[in-house]
Amino acid sequence: MRPGTDAGVRMAVGDRLRELGATKGDGTAVVEGGVVTTWAALDAAAGVAGEGVTPGEVVPFDAPAGASAIARILGVLRAGGVAAPLSAGMTPAERAAILEVLGASSLPAGAAVIVMTSGTTGRPKGVAHSEASLAASAAAWRASLPPASGWVLALGLGHVAGLGVVWRAIADGVPILVVPAADPAALAVAIADPAVSHVSLVPTQLVRLLDLVSDAPPPPNLLAIPLGGGAIPEHLVRRALAAGWPVVPTYGLSEMGSGVTALGSAETALAPETAGRPMPGMALSIAQPDAEGVGEIVVEGPSAFLGYLGEPPRQPGEPFRTGDLGRLDAAGRLVVVDRRTDRIVRGGENIAPSEVESALAAHPAIADAGVVARSDASLGQVPVAAIVLRPGSNDPGDEALAAHCRASLAGFKVPVSFVRLDVLPRGASGKLRRSELRALIDGAPEGQLARSGGDRIGWRISGERPRQIVLLHGTLSSARQLDLLARELAAACGATVHALDRRGSGSGRLAEPRPLDVGLHVADVVAYLDARGIDRADLVGVSFGGVIALEAAARQPARVASLVAYEPPYGPVVRDDMGVEFPPVVGRVQVAYEAGGSAAAAELFLRTVAGDAAWERLSERSRSSLAQEGVGAVADATQAGFDPNGLARICTPVLLLTGGASDAFYTPIADELARRIPGARRVTLDGLAHTAPINRPGRVVDAIRAFLESLPA
Repeated sequence: MRPGTDAGVRMAVGDRLRELGATKGDGTAVVEGGVVTTWAALDAAAGVAGEGVTPGEVVPFDAPAGASAIARILGVLRAGGVAAPLSAGMTPAERAAILEVLGASSLPAGAAVIVMTSGTTGRPKGVAHSEASLAASAAAWRASLPPASGWVLALGLGHVAGLGVVWRAIADGVPILVVPAADPAALAVAIADPAVSHVSLVPTQLVRLLDLVSDAPPPPNLLAIPLGGGAIPEHLVRRALAAGWPVVPTYGLSEMGSGVTALGSAETALAPETAGRPMPGMALSIAQPDAEGVGEIVVEGPSAFLGYLGEPPRQPGEPFRTGDLGRLDAAGRLVVVDRRTDRIVRGGENIAPSEVESALAAHPAIADAGVVARSDASLGQVPVAAIVLRPGSNDPGDEALAAHCRASLAGFKVPVSFVRLDVLPRGASGKLRRSELRALIDGAPEGQLARSGGDRIGWRISGERPRQIVLLHGTLSSARQLDLLARELAAACGATVHALDRRGSGSGRLAEPRPLDVGLHVADVVAYLDARGIDRADLVGVSFGGVIALEAAARQPARVASLVAYEPPYGPVVRDDMGVEFPPVVGRVQVAYEAGGSAAAAELFLRTVAGDAAWERLSERSRSSLAQEGVGAVADATQAGFDPNGLARICTPVLLLTGGASDAFYTPIADELARRIPGARRVTLDGLAHTAPINRPGRVVDAIRAFLESLPA
């Protein structure tokens, strides 16, 4: 450990960069996508980026992690301006709100950098820092960590943690390797580079990294992994320690320039449930502790912010009441009890419930709304909404509510489910009792989304790689039956495969068995993408799942990157002149279900579609398994809501697959689909039957991989 008071920290960051440009000009400063920027080049770029900036001018700009954004920040500071780096992924409404805040006339004296945060009120707040406060934060970090030879930057520069990495690296004069925040494979490669020793991560990133490497030991060059940005699960720290990863649990916030406490490596195994002790120069106390020692966390130190834009400046040295709850253990280490009780931290992204509630309250059918966090194994937390409908209003349904939210909120802020209540728990003053609300709505099982009508859809995830594939199964099937296909797809395509149990199948049982419009299935897919924070995905549909994929591409083109459909039974395209008799199942399956339940519906469906011999060949075990999925046949048989005219609107790449040994009607249907869909590719896999994706997925996977690899990057 080192004291963080050397000249590299005390010097203004712009001057420090100029010094590095002169003394280490040819040395590596930033590596981004294989492109190296030297210290001299970064210094020159900063000079250009500061041209035209007037002293005291607030300069907002998009700041994805990378050399150009780093140069822009440093250039604005060198010119005497105030840098306001903005995070990516905002909606126009959110961006407009931030720009309104940045236009506030009141700017704390000495402000150099503005960090935007949603705060706890929902209105974006501008946290003003001086160069001195950010330098003090860097000093505290450098005194708390082993000496760094290089940093991996896997966090955006619109967040204080990303800025902290830049300040520390420049203070030490060590390189920065930039990787996408949501790419664990790229992160794994970067941390193995001998030039780096440190990486700052949020818990979600560490989970995905450990999953990717199957808890293998870290590369020997990696010395420290500061971990923060949200609640840190104790089991995650223990998991990382067991594999030998040098995690450093921390507690910090934007207002303190990043970290306040850190758990030293000597204590991590002793107290993995804590966030450690205050870093050098920092002080921490617990205000008004209760009988168990839990109270509000209060912090102070030289890294404290100057104040919020548009509000009176803070007094120098004034303690900051964080609003977080915590306690100190017997050794004086901080245990964080709750992260600002109202705030939701989803994969490192802050969500103010009041902002989401405000968006919901604008819907004409909603009288009251409350939003709370639900634990999520992958993302840490996700938002869940409870709504009270206005008397006499029709329920708009989950998909309409999600779409309403997406119109004004970033995707990660959209609730993953909507629960209907007669009244929300509020106190006499009208304040929402969030703990009571959590108790009311926190019962949905993990791995399921609540949908309209009391239905749910479930999912199974294979792999953890950058490409996002949604896998949709066929009638009389389930996500579990496609496990082999999902695993092979994940490995072959470098993908995370999300296999959905759609309504009426697998774990997506219908509250009321009934025929379903295909539009509901499409809405469920979009809701799942929203819940996982996925903007666009590749869709792979097997049999009826292929129909859903086609309809999704036609109706939601912005959410579908590409699609593959294996033998989709898209009946409405069958013409009299095709010489094909599409199996007449409409109505008969419903009658069978009403007479004999799920088993009768399943048997009738299979006998009709595949023939009596296909049913007779099945073992008793197979028949028993299919019998459980008869409700899926009821849901699908009417083929309601198909829009064959919409096929011509599909603008994403499409691959239509059939098996050469399959039922006769699938081939002409696929041929007709290829004729109607612009640019669709058509491939027949000789020797494969309709069940190949379930029991012989190898060649199907090869065809999908080749298709995906052929698409533009």
